[in-house]
Amino acid sequence: MSLSPTEHRTIIAVDVAEFTRRDRRVNDLLVVHEGLYGVLKAAFADVGVDLSHCATEDRGDGALILVPSTVSKSELADKLPERLVAELRRYNSTKAEAAKIKLRVVLHAGDIRQNEHGWVGHALNHACRILEADIPKTELRNSGSVLAVIASAHFYQEVIFDDAGSAPDSYHRIDVSVKSFQGHAWLRLHGAVMPLSTAPAEPAAVLPDPDLADLAVRGLFTGDEVKVLRELLADAETARLPMLVSRATGSVVPMPRFGSVWDAFTHLADVNAGPDGIPPAVEFLELLAEELGGDNGAELKAWAARKVRGLRRANARQERQAARSPLPAEPRLRLMIVVELDGIDDNRCRLSFWRQDDPLDWPPLRGEVGEVRVDELEQRIDDLIIDAEGRWSGQSVSVALDFVLPRPLLRLPISSWKKERRSGDPRPIVYDYVLSLRSLERMRATYWHRPWRVRWESSSSDTPLWERIHPYGAPQGKENAIDAVLSESRWVGLVMDEPPSPRPDPSAGPDALTAALRAGLPLVLWHPAARAEDLRAIVAWLVSGEGGILGLPDRHRHAQLSAAEGDLVRDLVVLLDDPNWTVALDGPAAPTSGGGRG
Repeated sequence: MSLSPTEHRTIIAVDVAEFTRRDRRVNDLLVVHEGLYGVLKAAFADVGVDLSHCATEDRGDGALILVPSTVSKSELADKLPERLVAELRRYNSTKAEAAKIKLRVVLHAGDIRQNEHGWVGHALNHACRILEADIPKTELRNSGSVLAVIASAHFYQEVIFDDAGSAPDSYHRIDVSVKSFQGHAWLRLHGAVMPLSTAPAEPAAVLPDPDLADLAVRGLFTGDEVKVLRELLADAETARLPMLVSRATGSVVPMPRFGSVWDAFTHLADVNAGPDGIPPAVEFLELLAEELGGDNGAELKAWAARKVRGLRRANARQERQAARSPLPAEPRLRLMIVVELDGIDDNRCRLSFWRQDDPLDWPPLRGEVGEVRVDELEQRIDDLIIDAEGRWSGQSVSVALDFVLPRPLLRLPISSWKKERRSGDPRPIVYDYVLSLRSLERMRATYWHRPWRVRWESSSSDTPLWERIHPYGAPQGKENAIDAVLSESRWVGLVMDEPPSPRPDPSAGPDALTAALRAGLPLVLWHPAARAEDLRAIVAWLVSGEGGILGLPDRHRHAQLSAAEGDLVRDLVVLLDDPNWTVALDGPAAPTSGGGRG
């Protein structure tokens, strides 16, 4: 086997100190891992190196970076440590304790070779051995520094020693004994901060409240800032507090209920910033400022803007503001309940849900999944609704319930289901919610989504919706097979002569429901005891009202509530699929409310 040619590279091995320490939860590890690359990318850019032009290998708790020989080693040794310190400080200032980062970084250089699997060479092995030395780990852990730079003996002698700009006297020699490697290296700690005990003392009365003192030492806020914010937020009130919290966090983790604006703010001050580096507490203040208006709102907005500029996140703030939509005048929250049948036992199913806490945030994270019997669904869904109502108790908005069901369960009498069943005095859910029946098969079959979106968008055309419901808008005479008919773009809805069978019979010819779903028709209706012709007047009223197809669920609910005993509308089933409300059925479940905190 012929060897590939050698390439001379500056080798930078990076490790997150104590990456697996016990207080880091999975969410913290994900934040740290993403933050590491944000720090590296920004620091390298500051010294004129595009990280994407370097060969980079992820090591889970660190990275191996191979810098081209065209980049000056002296420039890296001189400038990179201080830029890493600056970016680490910016990153850490927006993170909870469990997500803060300290780094050990090895500087080395040598000739290495590349094959189809990666890079190999004694110089790489040398750098990795030095990175695992015990002394840098101990000294970094016991210091207030955020960065330990370990220069190999070769790199120190050839690059740092003769360059006063790299401060060679600030390094000290250490012995290294790792596996078969015995030798020495040179260590320098960077980014030490003054311990709190030696900082200039403020009068004890400045932060009399333990909550204020706790906020001040987290690093994001000074004592004076906390005092001002406490005065501004103490009497602030908004009925949309849960929405503002949800928008500030991006629904990364479920949030608990808060008794006041100040409680929400102090909680968010301990939640990690997202990828753009804007702390949720700062985003919350800006959203609250827009909600409050007036002098307090203007002062909060100015304060948040100054804080973002201090964190060097002005561009990220502008991007957020550009993407931000105002809260609607009449917002509506949505609880989407998804039922998936067990692959072996049709009497068992998988229950999951997506609960919206902000009417502009979709999709939220998937809620807890449970395995239940089909005959338990009404009770288990009642429990989900009651829990959701507890989460929404501080909001004055309407709610819609979406039931995404597999075909064999489409005959479940959802509109007659009840809530508060454990109370002994249950109440029909249709009294309190707009209900929508959805197709699980369509949600899952992404290859059906394009025609579905096309038909949905076309439903707002000038052609009356009534004329686009099959069979009412069909010309007289013999028709083709239903799948061929519904393939015509004119149709957006279908009224069936009978409920769909639990499973289509291939020998019976084209199945109407399957044909409708494949063709993208968003609306399908049927009745357990009436044919399409018997439903003509009801359907004409439902689809002709205000709001077009979007207003159909509200009109259906209104008709059911006002219907007399025996009216056909009471048992009319309306399957209405809006492609703007979809979820990834295999998406991750939401962590606990503490999952993003330190």
